[in-house]
Amino acid sequence: MKRVGLIVSVIFCGILLLFVPAKHYQRAIADKILRFHVIANSNSAQDQALKLKVRDCVIEYLSEPLKTCETKEESETVIDSLLPQIREKASELVRRMGYDYTIEADVGEEYFPVKTYGEMTFPRGYYEALTIRIGSGAGRNWWCVLFPKLCFTDAVTAQVPEESGQLLSKQLDAQAYESLYEGERVQIRFKLAEWLRKLF
Repeated sequence: MKRVGLIVSVIFCGILLLFVPAKHYQRAIADKILRFHVIANSNSAQDQALKLKVRDCVIEYLSEPLKTCETKEESETVIDSLLPQIREKASELVRRMGYDYTIEADVGEEYFPVKTYGEMTFPRGYYEALTIRIGSGAGRNWWCVLFPKLCFTDAVTAQVPEESGQLLSKQLDAQAYESLYEGERVQIRFKLAEWLRKLF
């Protein structure tokens, strides 16, 4: 009986270690990724639509320059060097759409809530980000990950590109990387707990 109890204790401790919440790895994750933050002028339908057009414009513009970046630092260097062009590209689009909003673009630390991209869930906390503010910047915002490339039009249903997943797995230690899949692993934890209840 004591042996069974010991086995159960070992299994239970193993499960607890396996499913350490992703938030405990937030800093390690944040040190390796660069995010993208677009803030609309207001919550009007027109300003929200404009926000998405600015998003698409900037993502398309940065696609080629960021293509060969293999680290967050390389990506930041590229974006820092292109900030004037990013502002100009976004401003040109805004003017073409008939608005006179100013555009601010900078790279700095921003707070992000929990966000899921495809099958990866990133914990809440502070991350380095390229942030674009349109006009007064008083509207709802939009987030994605610029490095590695996880910017989707539909971030909930999109699949993480294999190349991006591989890049991230190289940047993070195994536990921090696996914590990004916490949502899937929680389901496994419930199944293991159910199995243990049936066993005893």
